Amino acid sequence: MKNSYSDQILLVDDDLTALALYETILRKAGYENISVSTDGREVRNRLENDSVKLILLDINLPGINGIQVLEQIIEEYPEMPVIMITSQDDIETAVRCMKIGAYDYLIKPTDPTRLITAVKHALELYSLKNELSDMGKRVLNPESLEKPEAFEEIVTVSDTMISIFQYLEAVAPTNRPVLITGESGTGKELLARALHKASGRKGPLVTVNAAGLDDSLFSDTLFGHKKGAFTDAGSDRPGLVEKAAGGTLFLDEIGDLAPASQVKLLRLLQEKEYYPLGSDDPLTTDARIVAATSINLQSKIEEGRFRKDLFFRLIAHQVSLPPLRERKEDLMILVKSFLSEAASELKKSVPKIPPELKPLLEIYDFPGNIRELQSLVFDALSRTGGNVLNIAPFRDKIGNHDYYIEPENKDVSDEIVLDYDGFTRIFGHFPTEKEVSDLLLKAALEKAEGNQSLAAKMLGLNQSTLSRRISKDT
Repeated sequence: MKNSYSDQILLVDDDLTALALYETILRKAGYENISVSTDGREVRNRLENDSVKLILLDINLPGINGIQVLEQIIEEYPEMPVIMITSQDDIETAVRCMKIGAYDYLIKPTDPTRLITAVKHALELYSLKNELSDMGKRVLNPESLEKPEAFEEIVTVSDTMISIFQYLEAVAPTNRPVLITGESGTGKELLARALHKASGRKGPLVTVNAAGLDDSLFSDTLFGHKKGAFTDAGSDRPGLVEKAAGGTLFLDEIGDLAPASQVKLLRLLQEKEYYPLGSDDPLTTDARIVAATSINLQSKIEEGRFRKDLFFRLIAHQVSLPPLRERKEDLMILVKSFLSEAASELKKSVPKIPPELKPLLEIYDFPGNIRELQSLVFDALSRTGGNVLNIAPFRDKIGNHDYYIEPENKDVSDEIVLDYDGFTRIFGHFPTEKEVSDLLLKAALEKAEGNQSLAAKMLGLNQSTLSRRISKDT
């Protein structure tokens, strides 16, 4: 398989030998969309009519010199990367070109590796600037999603989620890696699927769970093997990287990768190259890498169990999915969606949702996130006999839940500091015990939307005690 870069590169030099050399070096590196010119006066017309993404520009040109051409380019196309090339090692000229806005400055004869590296980095910069520009436009028009159908599988009314969709839609056309982080059950694979759809890639989405794969299994699964590579290798077998050609390779639970596998993945990201087991000849890929993890990779880096260079490669683009407890505005719309799915699967009609379900769900933190809510809904419908949803499974689950979640890294020896003046600000004076109790009772009833059973659980009372208290106050 051969790299195929679609970015057009314009080579401008009156030396035909130099032009032929640059073109040969770049084509061997996989850059196929190359055009040439021997006259700097043609550059403006090329930029107006062609999709140029990078210019290699010689300084010594007939008619108009390269520095004058550079000034015209930067004035009219300030985001266009231009690499200047000259046969004179002149520091003053180099500094002048860089001040005007050149991306890089190369001396003839140009080292092939140096040329390829400069071209690669310049194109990456151009791509990144375009992404940032596109994202800036979306911030100005936050309601816009050009491909809403790509995200239709994700049920949400959350502003945070919509912002994530907009960001992913902006970066979807690029080939840069994406890292999706979030707790287990938040929908990372679903988001990777949406990203693939938004990218418009012609190839497939290929998914592999990295958890539990040792290095040999990882290599064979991703890279495939040649006949005779090991005892049972009776024939060539392509890996998932090859199957994802032209598409997206989604690596779930990337934080569980073995150290040796991390090295191989890093090479795949850096060079777009990999070796099938039993082969000495590398293959290349154009598959886009999307990775996901529920593990804190920074902590693993500090522990020496995850490569820092791999982490920085993976986070070319990064999104963090919020847990369900941070998007509770989605609770009821998710319940309705899961009810429809469950009704279809269980061949039942969709029941009515009792009003007390919403406040009941809102006091629960869903450690299992959306996956846990889906399981609860399916269980509740399976135990529903009439036309109203049986919420006993929710009560059984949430009734045993500790509503207070201890903050992470909290020192239990810390003393609790009370803001006594806050009481005075609320009541206008230092309150009595009954006034504080009445306020708590009112707040719990409002939070539970009048459901006394739920309010009692929040207050740590039994329902009969709460009912007597309400009756006494009224």
